Amino acid sequence: MSKRIVIIGGGLAGTTAARELDARGQSVAIIDPHAGETCERPPLSKHLFDGSRHHLPYHLESTENITFVRDWAEEITFAEAAAETRYTSETQRHPHRLADHHATVGTIHLATGESIDFTHCILATGMEANRPQIPAYPDALPVYDLADAEWILDRVNNASEALNVGVLGSGYLGMEVATSAVVAGHHATVYLRGGEPLRKQLSAPVRQALFEKHRAAGVEFVTHTASPDDIRADVHDLFITSVGARPRLIPIDGHRPASAWDVDESLATSHPGVFAAGDCAIVTAGPYALDHPWACEPVAESHGKFLAELLAEVPEETGDDGERTSELNPGNGSEAEPKVWSDVPWHWSFQGPEKVFTAGLTSPDADDTIIRHDPTGAKFQVFHFDGPDPESKLVGVETLNWPPMQAAARRVLGGNHIPTRARLEDPNFDFKAHSRL
Repeated sequence: MSKRIVIIGGGLAGTTAARELDARGQSVAIIDPHAGETCERPPLSKHLFDGSRHHLPYHLESTENITFVRDWAEEITFAEAAAETRYTSETQRHPHRLADHHATVGTIHLATGESIDFTHCILATGMEANRPQIPAYPDALPVYDLADAEWILDRVNNASEALNVGVLGSGYLGMEVATSAVVAGHHATVYLRGGEPLRKQLSAPVRQALFEKHRAAGVEFVTHTASPDDIRADVHDLFITSVGARPRLIPIDGHRPASAWDVDESLATSHPGVFAAGDCAIVTAGPYALDHPWACEPVAESHGKFLAELLAEVPEETGDDGERTSELNPGNGSEAEPKVWSDVPWHWSFQGPEKVFTAGLTSPDADDTIIRHDPTGAKFQVFHFDGPDPESKLVGVETLNWPPMQAAARRVLGGNHIPTRARLEDPNFDFKAHSRL
């Protein structure tokens, strides 16, 4: 019995996995009300005010191998027999064909009342924006999906003069909205709880440099805003919120996690045959374990590719003598090593003319970093390590306005020549040249 793979979610992680599985000749079904026509978020905030293309579609055609199920998945249940199958938390990393009486592992129940059985399921449900109520601006919207962005864009295009834009929230999306508005000739005010923007995203040197640059460019900040109730009415022509998002989660045998699905180094959940990718997954093991979802497009795409490769592996076949064989285990008595997601995670944010990147493991609270500037002093990188000792290894890099060095950081972190703190403290150490080793 061949594998029956179902992907719940048609965003970047799900679409990438489906496209890669299709290329490998593996059949797959995608459950999403907008399957085949979802879109990428970053341009929604980066280009909302400049008249350029403000979204990038994840267009996907149905093929002989790809089936669209345009519906909502509401629940997953498992057959009682599933617990006795080979799909345990250990062996699900190596998908094999099932015996006929264990042809499928679980069932996905849809909003229409229909259901789909599966041997493998990828949860790629993404996130949905938090939507706080702003009493003074009841029509405030987040810039998180295409429908909201189109409504806001219509307001922008129909404006006869410069708009006064209010933004609640000072994370990546909020800062992209505010800075792009100012670059386009509008006025922007950012309301934030703390004393500086990007407090949860970037280390102090980077966020403070951006804070100064944005204020100099004309973005106004109202710090220590305790509540949306404190925002004055009749000030802003357009109000946009950006106060985080939460994963879309469906119950599995009655269980729904508090925040996101915990997955191991192979992106497998604790449920047999079920994996999670992208913004709804918390990677708890492996080289890039984190205590919250990575929630960025490069990681979603990487997860999709990884799971497609994992699930498309050659399954066991039954030989003429009835013995099971596998190209994964060619009979030398050794078990195949479990596959581990190990792509270097990275993120980018274009905030008006300012470009900020992260790669690897960085922390907004790190205070034992090393900073290296370009000769002009206008561009710099912040290096993060796995400890305070001279021989501590580099684990992450933040880069401000220096794209070639961001590329170097990704090459270094993804290579076999990871520099130590002592080497990066050496003023003669050439990081870019080291990246080519």
